[in-house]
Amino acid sequence: MKSLFTTITLLAFFLPSVLTAQKKIKEAPVFNGYHKNIFVEVLGSSILAGVNFDMRLKRGRMDGIGFRAGIGGQSATGKDSNGTYRVGVVTFPLEFNVLKGKRRSAFYAGAGLLPVYVGISGNVKTDLEPWYFFGEAFGISGGYLTFGYRLQPLRQGFMMQINWNPMILRGSGFNWAWVGLGLGYGFK
Repeated sequence: MKSLFTTITLLAFFLPSVLTAQKKIKEAPVFNGYHKNIFVEVLGSSILAGVNFDMRLKRGRMDGIGFRAGIGGQSATGKDSNGTYRVGVVTFPLEFNVLKGKRRSAFYAGAGLLPVYVGISGNVKTDLEPWYFFGEAFGISGGYLTFGYRLQPLRQGFMMQINWNPMILRGSGFNWAWVGLGLGYGFK
């Protein structure tokens, strides 16, 4: 009986402070600036790898409408019986997005354009003499959608996102099987 009385007394004493602490944890953080993230993305809208900046457009909010801008790309070298070729692609993903979630966890959805810069160079040997070719172009490769999950800090610190990026690219059409992983730093 004494044990039951002690347990009830302790619960009566500590329960209000535990409930108050739980209430504080569930509230969104209060701040005056814009919530921002800088992160490295593997695959995703940067094609192979890239660095991105993401920011909410309303002060004091970790969710809502925002934008993302980045730079990424890849390069490849090819070889055949006539010579070698080098292709470099630099991507510039530009996206408007929305986060739905008041605290650390949020659903992420966005739509963007994918401007690209492509550079090609090569050394081809012919029967008479070797010749070189170079070329470069800038344009819009296509567009993409983003659907995913973001884990972000309440104040500042580690952020992570995993997303599905269906893409519509010129030349190759609709690519639904593209995903991305982002790791970085969030701050106010």
